[in-house]
Amino acid sequence: RALPSFRALGHPVLAGVSRKRFIGELAGEPDPARRDPGSIAAALFAAGRGAAILRVHDVPGTVQALRVWQALADA
Repeated sequence: RALPSFRALGHPVLAGVSRKRFIGELAGEPDPARRDPGSIAAALFAAGRGAAILRVHDVPGTVQALRVWQALADA
């Protein structure tokens, strides 16, 4: 939630949300290897809040989601 504050400092912001514990808690998924869908959702949220760099495990899935999200936003 504080990403805009960090962006205001004038540097690119990196968000490393992939497979984190908070995703497991929110999704009810104790196995980190099964948290990719939640990780993608968190990455999209971070991108929407201004993150310029995303650290993820599922690169193809995240790239696809970002492309669709951006296309929908631009439509």
